[in-house]
Amino acid sequence: MSRESKMLNTQQKSQILKKAGHPVPALPGGNGPELEAWTREIENLYVSYVAARAARSLREAEEARQLERLRRLASSVYV
Repeated sequence: MSRESKMLNTQQKSQILKKAGHPVPALPGGNGPELEAWTREIENLYVSYVAARAARSLREAEEARQLERLRRLASSVYV
């Protein structure tokens, strides 16, 4: 079985941002420059959101690695 990877559309990204508690501009009615500006803004907000999540994940992984190292060091000293 293979799983297809699908790209998120802008409305899905907008919903993810909303669920994460980020303020999101309302979708403008119709097409044209307003819709293009909204799409750019959502894309930029989403990129920032994903980058912040990745950075937080890296920090947490590094903290866990350091904590485990300190635990091993402490256990070898006090045993």
